[in-house]
Amino acid sequence: MKKITKTLTTIVSAAILAIGVAVTAHAETYRVTSIAPGMSPFVVNTAIAKLVSKHLPDVQMQVRATGAATRHAVEAGQGKVDFFFGSPTINWLMDKNVGPFKDMADAPQLEDNLGMMFSYEIGPYHYVVNDDSDINSLTDLKGKKVFIGPPGGAARGVVARNIKAITGYTEDDMDVQNFGFDAAIQAFQDGKIDLVVLPTNVPSPSVQQFSLTKKIRLLDVPVDQLKISPDGSTTFVKVPAGAYGVNQMNTSAARTHGALVNFSARMDLDEEVVYQVTKTIWENLSELTSAAQWMANTITLENALQIIPNRLHPGAERYYREIGLDIPAVNTY
Repeated sequence: MKKITKTLTTIVSAAILAIGVAVTAHAETYRVTSIAPGMSPFVVNTAIAKLVSKHLPDVQMQVRATGAATRHAVEAGQGKVDFFFGSPTINWLMDKNVGPFKDMADAPQLEDNLGMMFSYEIGPYHYVVNDDSDINSLTDLKGKKVFIGPPGGAARGVVARNIKAITGYTEDDMDVQNFGFDAAIQAFQDGKIDLVVLPTNVPSPSVQQFSLTKKIRLLDVPVDQLKISPDGSTTFVKVPAGAYGVNQMNTSAARTHGALVNFSARMDLDEEVVYQVTKTIWENLSELTSAAQWMANTITLENALQIIPNRLHPGAERYYREIGLDIPAVNTY
């Protein structure tokens, strides 16, 4: 009898498992892109994927963190990506056929398929050097091995323009490394480059990793000399002297710049899916922002529509109108 009972239990358990697998198999998988682990957009996108998978069983998000955000925007425009980390700067570059998109004739048309869901502050651009480095300001970067962003990425353009505005240096005056964020973080950790610039919120896991094994400094950026992004997304930020513990050797807060960025979807993605994802995010906000301390201050309904590059996704707009949120005018380029 015990043997029969055990056998029945095994059969029932297998049946339940099969049902569970069947249910999961019916869930639609959506592609989500982000920049490297340890950076703010990766934290946001993976937290969203986890939240959505929990509350929307029919929607499964698969996060990919490779390549530059500019490439992800193109892939979204082409329908190869469903949700992605974006920025007004990328929309502007695509719309104007400039920067990394100057030779891409269909970039403006691809940009037409990008719809914002909400905006947030990506955090300060951390200009990080080793404490024993002879780099004390941006004027000391001539001839140095530096990482200022992935090739063809929007971050690289922003940092290069600001370094030129402050020092007059172009990329030809520095030994600019053509890494992605992942490789750059490892290269700085291994002492192979002199400066790494990372746009990420405080505290940044990547910068925390540096300060666990070495003494570091954050360069002060004279923000009054910056070249402001034409899309209106530039912000001004200070990183506290003790943000990264005793191995951050700054004696005062480091001035720098930041940017408004966004979580977006391709416009031809089903409106109902985007509506449900948007609703899930805002109705479970405390659960979402528990993923990182800084998220509670940067991902808020009050800040969600700070800057809308060209258009909101209709699914997101539907939710905001449903809850009575005022929809500001979009930034048209």
